[in-house]
Amino acid sequence: MEYKYEIVKYSDKYPAKILLQNKPGKRCNTSLHWHSAIELLYIIDGSLNVKIDNNIIPLKSEDVFLVNSGCLHRTVSPEPEKNIIYFVVLLSYERLLKYYPHIQNYRFVLTQNSAEKQKIRNLLSQAACFFETKPKGYEVKINSLLYDIYYLLVSDCAAHSTEKSQSIGDKEFEYIKSAIEFMGKKYNEEITLNDIASKLGLSVSYFSRCFKKITRMPVMHYLSRIRLESALSDIVEENKTVTNAALDNGFTSVKSFIQLCKAVYDCTPGQYKAKYS
Repeated sequence: MEYKYEIVKYSDKYPAKILLQNKPGKRCNTSLHWHSAIELLYIIDGSLNVKIDNNIIPLKSEDVFLVNSGCLHRTVSPEPEKNIIYFVVLLSYERLLKYYPHIQNYRFVLTQNSAEKQKIRNLLSQAACFFETKPKGYEVKINSLLYDIYYLLVSDCAAHSTEKSQSIGDKEFEYIKSAIEFMGKKYNEEITLNDIASKLGLSVSYFSRCFKKITRMPVMHYLSRIRLESALSDIVEENKTVTNAALDNGFTSVKSFIQLCKAVYDCTPGQYKAKYS
């Protein structure tokens, strides 16, 4: 099974990445992945299951779920043909650390039917409404709501934890998780296989075998996929040119970016933008 580290590109407007999804359940299924962001999932209409820490959590309309930074998780729809409307907020963990550096020793807990969970549900509901309708000054209001959520998490939902994250805990997996996180930070730079293995204190041969065993993909292929997803995100969400997206995300040439996009998605970056914008 492949485990994916997701690079979260935050909006210039907010200390978060915000998504309002409205699509068939079969398009809501994700692979096991993790990210540094704190994820809040608010179901507006429909149902969705979250698999996390070997548990499956069923969510229905008006439910809220929190995924802590670094936790391995995936979403699966129990109703593949039914449309699901849900609001996703990926809060910047790095932004939180600037204000509360000690928070890395804590994890956030939203207890079922708690007053704190109800408050966060109300804040997410308001943010989703402003994000969808976009009245005058909506960006300011959404920022206000997001910082209220940050405050509630820190003041009322933080629980001390000695665990780094909720994950499968296997030693080899922890090596690969650290490697992918390192690639997620350095993908736009010139890095080699040796650089990554050295960062972990491992031999290149052992690290390469371990990485392919877990991800089903060679190390440098995985790095190329990280660069590809980031470059395509820049084109779709930030309206970057193909050239700038390629060079800003670690590709050695525009040609190599286009070739990889064709190999993975069977289309050019321009065609990808037309399809997903």
